Amino acid sequence: MKTNNSASIVERMVIPHTAFAEARQRIEQCFAFSAAKAEGEGLLIVGESGTGKTSVLKSFQLNHMPTRGCDGMEIPILYASVPPMPTVKSLAGVMLAALNAPDSERGTENEKSRRLRILMKETGTRMVMIDEFQHFYDRGKRQIMLHVADWLKVLIDETRSTLVVAGLPSCRVVINENEQLARRFMASIQLPRFSWTDSRQRGEFISILEEYHNQIAKDFSLPKLYSEELAFRFFLATGGLMGYLSKLLRTTLRDAADRKRASITLEDLNIAHARAMWFDATVQEQLRPFEKGFRPEVTVDALNRATRIGTVADLPEKPTRPRSGMRKAESINAALVAA
Repeated sequence: MKTNNSASIVERMVIPHTAFAEARQRIEQCFAFSAAKAEGEGLLIVGESGTGKTSVLKSFQLNHMPTRGCDGMEIPILYASVPPMPTVKSLAGVMLAALNAPDSERGTENEKSRRLRILMKETGTRMVMIDEFQHFYDRGKRQIMLHVADWLKVLIDETRSTLVVAGLPSCRVVINENEQLARRFMASIQLPRFSWTDSRQRGEFISILEEYHNQIAKDFSLPKLYSEELAFRFFLATGGLMGYLSKLLRTTLRDAADRKRASITLEDLNIAHARAMWFDATVQEQLRPFEKGFRPEVTVDALNRATRIGTVADLPEKPTRPRSGMRKAESINAALVAA
């Protein structure tokens, strides 16, 4: 009988592909030298949604968990995710909560900032990780972006900590709002989606599927996930995004566990794909690469559709309607002209 433990294989796996490993190594280097640096420094990790930015941060944090020493709690890494519609005050509250501060939502922005700096020094925080940083750009207000950039510059300077920021490429706009903050940042790390036309990236994508296959095969009978043909089907289903790949496999395993199945078939993958993936209703003819009869041929059209997975389609513009007062005025003017 397959259990929930069998279905959680994907959640327990961290596969350090090249870009992932490079990001981890860069963070490790910054962390290792954080105590000796003369001023705060920053590192930016950017990529599309689903490329593994959050996984990089959390997997590194797991290696440096809080410990209790003779002087109290030591929290070497502070991880916080920017809330939607953020302000500096709300971000400071989230960061205080990450340090287990009581009443993290209490106080003004200045009070929270002061408490945060004190707590970071008391807990020996050497690195601050801020995820979903693009939310500050999403607010669309330059004043807020300028304010958070200034605030972060002061924070890392006063605490001598390393700042690691992750998010969509729009993060760069926020950091550039403060020239002194931008100067403290090292070259950014790009986490791209995998490309099928790049032989090296294609080989790495197939190797990742082989890693998944070897672990899943311990509990389930399944086709060779890393065969060239099946790997291409997975690429078309996920657009080369690691987040989508893990979600598809996670759903497949959950379905198999729920149905008490000992094997996974192509049809199981087809069902899981339909259930796990969000499809844009404005895009016609979504690819169903695991469907019976589908021909996995490398065509320009198939590759273009795959690269659109995970992107947000532009909303159609609503037709503007003239105000009723304007229509009345136009009717009166027409009548006067006719007269």
